[in-house]
Amino acid sequence: MRLQALFLAVILFTSPLIWRVPNYWKANIMAAITFILLAWIAPTSVLLMLSVAFLQWLVWKYDFIKSGRIKVIVTVFLPLLPLLVYKWKFATGQWLIPLGLSYYAFRQIHVAFECYKAEMQKPALLSYFQYLLFLPVILIGPIHRMPDFQRSLRRMKWNASQYSDGLERILYGLVKIDFLGNFLFSTQLTQVARGVSSHALRLYLEVIAFTGNTYFQFAGFSDLAIGAGLVWGIRVMENFNAPFMATNMQDFWRRWHISLSSWCRDYVFQPLAALSRNRWIALISAMLVLALWHEISLRYIVWGTVQAVLILLTVYSRKKTPAVSGFINGHPVGRWIGRIWVFHLFAFSCIFIGSENIASLGTNFKHIFH
Repeated sequence: MRLQALFLAVILFTSPLIWRVPNYWKANIMAAITFILLAWIAPTSVLLMLSVAFLQWLVWKYDFIKSGRIKVIVTVFLPLLPLLVYKWKFATGQWLIPLGLSYYAFRQIHVAFECYKAEMQKPALLSYFQYLLFLPVILIGPIHRMPDFQRSLRRMKWNASQYSDGLERILYGLVKIDFLGNFLFSTQLTQVARGVSSHALRLYLEVIAFTGNTYFQFAGFSDLAIGAGLVWGIRVMENFNAPFMATNMQDFWRRWHISLSSWCRDYVFQPLAALSRNRWIALISAMLVLALWHEISLRYIVWGTVQAVLILLTVYSRKKTPAVSGFINGHPVGRWIGRIWVFHLFAFSCIFIGSENIASLGTNFKHIFH
């Protein structure tokens, strides 16, 4: 949070400069500010990250590799290297935090796939660096897409209402993170849970506290990024759309961490479904990638598998019991039953990632059933 506060201060302080210069210079100045700040914080890291992006661009520009499939494999693997090195703990003090690396690498992979599919033109080096070095989303996402970024740049013009909306969104984000997440769920509800004598009830309250804090942290930081983007004149995609209003797990994952879930859909699920002709294998693979994006560990592999199974069960129940599915998704009472059910399904699945190890996981499940 301290690093994010520094980033926000820099964005707010430099926003008058961004708005006063001609449009041609805006993206260059934003990228230069981002580069200077990152180079000051973690020079080795930013050098490696930009070097990988430069190697990607060389592969696109000069066609060293003639095979399209091999080219996309190389340009996807290049940004994965520093990410995997960090995830496997071969880290130094000069690295950016893992979350920043994860978002950065997935933006690079997005461009690699879109170039391979010919959905976008191969970017010029300067345009590519402008996209990657966009400060509001460096640390906390969302994984905004390059065409959307460039479209927003072209339409950029001073709008007092947009600037005000950005400041308001930053305020909302801070309230979610500090008051709702840290104070209400992480501190107050956790203290209430510790005072309960029943193991099962204590665990239930701790699960609710963990889930609520997780949501408000992610949603709050997304609000900060969206608000900071608006302050600099760039619209960043929404990342959460009332996920606990979903009535089934399939709908939930269309609403939770939208930039990540849609990235996994476009670049893991759809390619694997086309190659394997088996959408269930593709779904499980996509959810595993989504889980391992957070942390490469057994607990996240289990959590990702559980999410895939819950989605599969949603699809299966819709086919086998259409009347029940229709009631849950169509009737006002049924929708609230579905929302309560989805919230608790997701909350209790988070026991897998909230537990530090397998032993503590087993203890938690014993408390549920005893």
